[in-house]
Amino acid sequence: MSDDTTYSRHRGNTYSNEANRHTDKERDLYRLYQLVFSRHPDGLTAEEASDLTGMPYTTCSARFTDMKRYVWIEHCGSRPTHTGNAAGVWRVIKDDDQ
Repeated sequence: MSDDTTYSRHRGNTYSNEANRHTDKERDLYRLYQLVFSRHPDGLTAEEASDLTGMPYTTCSARFTDMKRYVWIEHCGSRPTHTGNAAGVWRVIKDDDQ
């Protein structure tokens, strides 16, 4: 299994592979987890997380995908993006939710 969460989307694109090798996924993952857990218990979209952190949207989206895969977050609704499209809202799963 690849450690590149977005491989199924970019199918091994050279530039995407290079970006994957040069990102500190663990740092970004825990930064976003703490943001959602401690400051936004009702959840965030990847776009909102990007706006709050200054991290690229694509990074936030990939780390949200990681957190879903690790079963750290759950879908809890949707909100419109800047362009008006619906985006999933994700919140941290609390121990008493499981």
